[in-house]
Amino acid sequence: MNITEKYINALIKGDDKVIKKIYSKLYPKIKFYILANRGKQEDALDVFHDALMYIIVRHKEKKITILSFEPYFFTICKNLWKKTLKNRVIKADVVTLESKETDLSLFILEQQCFDFYIEKFGLMSINCKEILSSYFNGLSYKDILKENNYTSINTVRQRVFKCRKKLIALIKKDKRFQKIKKWK
Repeated sequence: MNITEKYINALIKGDDKVIKKIYSKLYPKIKFYILANRGKQEDALDVFHDALMYIIVRHKEKKITILSFEPYFFTICKNLWKKTLKNRVIKADVVTLESKETDLSLFILEQQCFDFYIEKFGLMSINCKEILSSYFNGLSYKDILKENNYTSINTVRQRVFKCRKKLIALIKKDKRFQKIKKWK
């Protein structure tokens, strides 16, 4: 059993010893990230707990495949924190009453969409993954040209277009896409 499976099983079974190990290993990193991004220690604890709950709920719904626990967990925490910050900005202007369960449910749906996207992205060729990663991370066509040694910017544009088209086709071909469309 690898470390990822060990952590997930411990969360589901409530193994305090391993859960404490998860806290001691991962909480300082999450806390550092939250504090560095306009948060407080209480926010870090909330995000950490919500992320653990997400993994438990998600795994009980449908066994998920997690290649590496730590980066997956950090991504969940990061997404939860971004959503929290976004809600704070919105709620600063309008006072709304919304339960924490509703927030967590919406996050779970958003995270499922993200997991679905990552799954389909993983099916792409190595070349398409590299090009789309560069493109989605804001690299200009000129930078992608240099990075991948293409002959012209037009070639880069065509590769980005074709790879995006393949990714969209993979997503739309999956039956789960229709369910996701209904959520949005």
